[in-house]
Amino acid sequence: MQLPTNNLQDVLLACDPGEPLTPGDPRYMDFSLLRQGIGLASLQSELSAPVRGRFHHRVLCGHRGCGKSTELLALKHWADRQGFQAVHTEVDRHFAVTELEFTDLYLLAATVVEESMSGFGKPLPEEKIKRVVSWFAEVIKEEKHDVKSELAVEAEAQLGGKFPLGLGKLFAKFTAGMKGASSHAITTRQKIRNYPITLIDLTNDLLRAANESLGSDKPKGLLILFDNLDRYEPTVIDRALFRSSDLIRRIECNAVFAIPIALEYDPPAGAIQDCYGFSIVLPMLALRSKNDAWAADVAGSPFIPDAIENVRNALALRLDLEKLFDNPAHVDLLIRMSGGCIRDLMHLINLAYSHVIDSSRFTYEAVLCAIRDMRGTYLRRLNNDDYMRLAQIARRVNVPRDALTNRLLFNRFALEYLDEEQEPWMDVHPLVIETEPFRNAFASLSPLKHAKDVRETGRGSGS
Repeated sequence: MQLPTNNLQDVLLACDPGEPLTPGDPRYMDFSLLRQGIGLASLQSELSAPVRGRFHHRVLCGHRGCGKSTELLALKHWADRQGFQAVHTEVDRHFAVTELEFTDLYLLAATVVEESMSGFGKPLPEEKIKRVVSWFAEVIKEEKHDVKSELAVEAEAQLGGKFPLGLGKLFAKFTAGMKGASSHAITTRQKIRNYPITLIDLTNDLLRAANESLGSDKPKGLLILFDNLDRYEPTVIDRALFRSSDLIRRIECNAVFAIPIALEYDPPAGAIQDCYGFSIVLPMLALRSKNDAWAADVAGSPFIPDAIENVRNALALRLDLEKLFDNPAHVDLLIRMSGGCIRDLMHLINLAYSHVIDSSRFTYEAVLCAIRDMRGTYLRRLNNDDYMRLAQIARRVNVPRDALTNRLLFNRFALEYLDEEQEPWMDVHPLVIETEPFRNAFASLSPLKHAKDVRETGRGSGS
C-alpha cells in the first residue's frame, strides 16, 4: 500500500486504530507542540543518567489512545541506539485483562528477555534456563498423575531432553490456560504466588546473566517496556504495581510501566513518586484553549486553527484528503470530534468508511453517520451523575479528583490536556457536547455560578 493512499479500499489499513506506529513509519507525526513540549525526552534524559541502585523503574501514564505505545516504540528505537537492549512487551496479550499479579510481570520479564537475548545472538546459559524450568515443574506438580496438563508435559519433556530448553512454550501454555480459566492453570498461579521470593531470585538470576552477556555491546543493559497496563482497571494495576512496589522494584533491569491515567489522579496506595519517582504524563493533543467556552454545537465552538492544521497534516500522511473527501471541512469536523485523541480519529474514519455507499469518496452523510455511531457508544455508558460532572468540567468548575472523575477520564468521556504553563486541565470529549442530557446539565450550571466558583478557589478544572 502506497501512502498517502487515494484508494478508498486501503483506508482501513492506513487508519487502523489499534496499530501503534513503529519508528520510520511514514505516518508518524511529532505532536510534542500540541502537548506543550511534553513527550519522552525527559525520560530519555533520566535513563541516560546513573541512578542509585543501578536501575531505573519509571511509569508512563496517559489516556488510552493518546499515543503511549507509539511513543514507547520510539523510546525502544532510541534506547537500542544508546547502548540499551530494549524489550517492548504488551502485557495484555499474555494475560487476561481482569486480573494481574506482580508475579505475572516477573514471569513475563524472564520470558521476553530470554527471547530477546536469543534474537540478539547471545542466548542465556542453559543451566540458568533449566533452573527456572525445574522450579516451574516442581511448583506445578500434580497430585493426580493419570491426567497431566499440557504445562506439565511441556516442563517434563524439556527436563527430559525431548524438547529444547526454553521458557517461551512453557509460558505460552501457562498464559493460555489462564486466559481459558482452566482450573489447573488457576491452581498453578496460586502456587506460584506462594513462592514470590524464589521467583524473583530466579528471574533476577536470568537478568544478571543477560546484562553480563551484553557487556560492551550494550553497556547500559536491559530495558523492559511493559506496555498496555493502562488497559487494566486501575485497581488491578494498583495491586500489582504499587501495593507490591517493594517487590517489583527488586527486578534487576531498567523498566518502564505504562499505567492507567486514573492512578496519577487518585493513587490508592499513595503518591506514585514514592514508589517510582514522578510519572511521565502524556496528555491528549490540545485542539482548544483552556479559556475556550463551548457553544451549542462542536462546529460552532472555538478551536485552535494551527492545532487543527497540525492534525490534518498528520492525517494527510495516511490519506489523500483531497481525493477521498468531498469537502476539506468534513475532515476538520472529524478532527474536532476526536478531541485530540488520534485513536478516536481513526475510529471515526473507520466508521465513516462503513457508511460510504456507491461512492469513491467520504460524503458528508458518511461523516455524520460516523459521528452518530460513535456518540451512541458514549450515550450507552453515561448516566445523570456523569453528565453533571461533565458539565462542571465544561464550565471549568473546580471538580474533585474522585472516583467519578477518574472513571470519566479512564473511559475518555473527559480528556486531559496541558496549557501554556504546562498545567493540566480537563475538557469534555466533543462527542458528548451535542447530546441532550449534557446540554440540560450544562444549562443548569449558570455562568454566574461558575464565575463565583473560580473567584473563590482561584483554580479551574485540572488545577
